[in-house]
Amino acid sequence: MKIVVIFETQNQALFSFKYDDEEIDELDRLFDQWQDIEYLEDFFTRNRSDLTSGFFGKISIEEAVLQTRKDAKELQKQFLAIEESDENNPLYLNSYFKPLDNITYKQNELEKTKAYGIIENSWLRLYAIRVPENYFIITGGTIKLTRTMRERSHTQNELDRLDNCLAFLRANGIFDEDAIRD
Repeated sequence: MKIVVIFETQNQALFSFKYDDEEIDELDRLFDQWQDIEYLEDFFTRNRSDLTSGFFGKISIEEAVLQTRKDAKELQKQFLAIEESDENNPLYLNSYFKPLDNITYKQNELEKTKAYGIIENSWLRLYAIRVPENYFIITGGTIKLTRTMRERSHTQNELDRLDNCLAFLRANGIFDEDAIRD
């Protein structure tokens, strides 16, 4: 596994893990996956009961596919806007990434975080580790249709991946932005 740069600008940066068994980094893989109609139809068919449980209202698989693709495009545009923002009107990653645990009150040295898709009640999630202050390393992401991550194997896998990446950073002495670049 290695860490690749997505962008660095104005005292902030977005990185992504690239896992040994993948051709591309996680952020690119997820954005590709969230545009893949066949993948999305299969995912929502397998998770139909969660999709139609009522939390997201009455929504068909076709509507869910369209909504996911639109949301992913908007999220991708947000990251591009952050990358291209200027010093006079900066946009910051830390306004999108929130602590994974909703009860975290202070920033930790290495902190598990999540970012939501852009549309209201988005089920898209990106998971990242915050390296103090405004540096984030994407570990993965998913479509989250349940209240907690432990309810389904695909979301539990993302929790496990976050833990594995955190252990990798600690084992390699990566605790700040300078260490990421080394």
